[in-house]
Amino acid sequence: MRISRESRFDASHRLAVTVEAARRGALDMVMDFADLGAVVRAAVLDRWDHSALRRRDDLLVASLTTVQAAAPERLVRFTENPTAEELAREAFEAIDKRLPEGVRLTGVTVHETPTCSSEHRREDHR
Repeated sequence: MRISRESRFDASHRLAVTVEAARRGALDMVMDFADLGAVVRAAVLDRWDHSALRRRDDLLVASLTTVQAAAPERLVRFTENPTAEELAREAFEAIDKRLPEGVRLTGVTVHETPTCSSEHRREDHR
C-alpha cells in the first residue's frame, strides 16, 4: 500500500512524496498524512522554502552571504547545481532518513511548473 502527499515551496514549486509500508499500523494506515507532512517540512521545506538555492561554487554565493547576513540559513548551498533533478535527489535523501520504522520512501517528485517535473525513485538512489 502506498500514500502520497504534495507540498508547495517557494515560487511555484511542488514537492510530491510517496511512501509505502508492507503492514499498516494500528489505525490501518500506512502513515498519517499529517505525520508525513511534518517529516517533509522538517527534512526539506523548512530549509528550502523562501531560500536562495545555489551551487556551492556559484559566483553569487559571496554576495548572497552578505545580503543574507541576518538570516544565513536562507542561503542553501548544494554540491551540484540545484536543478529539479538535484532537488528531487536531495529531498529523497533528507526525507528517507526521517521516516519511521516500517515506512519506506518510494519516490520524490519536484515540479518546477505545472507541466515540468523530475522524479527520483528508490531504484535511482545511489
